Amino acid sequence: MKLSRLVTVALALAATLLLPATAVAAPAAPAASDSEPASVGASATTQDFTGIGHGPYNIAVEAAWNGAYGLAAQAGYPAYTCRRTAGPVARPINSTFYEVWVKITCTRPAPGTGQIVGTASSRCVDVKGAKTKEGTPIQLYDCNGTVAQAWKLHPDGTIRALDRCMDVQFARTENGTRIGLNKCHEGGNQRWERLPNGLLRSLHSQRCLAPLNNGSNRDTPLVIWDCDANNPAQQWRGSAMSV
Repeated sequence: MKLSRLVTVALALAATLLLPATAVAAPAAPAASDSEPASVGASATTQDFTGIGHGPYNIAVEAAWNGAYGLAAQAGYPAYTCRRTAGPVARPINSTFYEVWVKITCTRPAPGTGQIVGTASSRCVDVKGAKTKEGTPIQLYDCNGTVAQAWKLHPDGTIRALDRCMDVQFARTENGTRIGLNKCHEGGNQRWERLPNGLLRSLHSQRCLAPLNNGSNRDTPLVIWDCDANNPAQQWRGSAMSV
């Protein structure tokens, strides 16, 4: 083979191997669009999302999943509401480079379930480390769609995640008392009421859920504090608040 042809082949192979892996917000051939309504019910909507990745196989698969879950998050579906329904399906571009597509189906949380998001911080109410040990701190953290941020407001006034209740620790009533996760019981320190402007007030203390010192950083502990309807740090939104 001529030297010039060898150089051309080598350059083409190098260019292919250096192509970055990407997630594309467009479906692979089996789907018609990246987000298709599958069904609409009285209390929930399901929707499909397709992600595509390019690159070496493992990288392409990861990019495809990230693409699908990213589209779902943009549409308001936390990751815990989604399940795999197709893929990964790979189409080789050459011996080392693939196009991979995956599809997930997500179910929108019913009203009163899902994330609780701080209006001031845009961070989520989070069970630290997703642990269920008594007294596990409840904090602000980057919204990530995990079960540690999946809350349900119950008719009895409790706010629950991981089969535990949001609890004013030791049933104290003073400003700055920390909030933790405990086994549910009949105590008033686990009962909350929704107020205008998105406030959550503890029934036993008549103080409101707030980040410590009105903080907005990740890992900021949540506490109770004198209610202030004009304080954005005490205002909460998200699917769990939509009841």
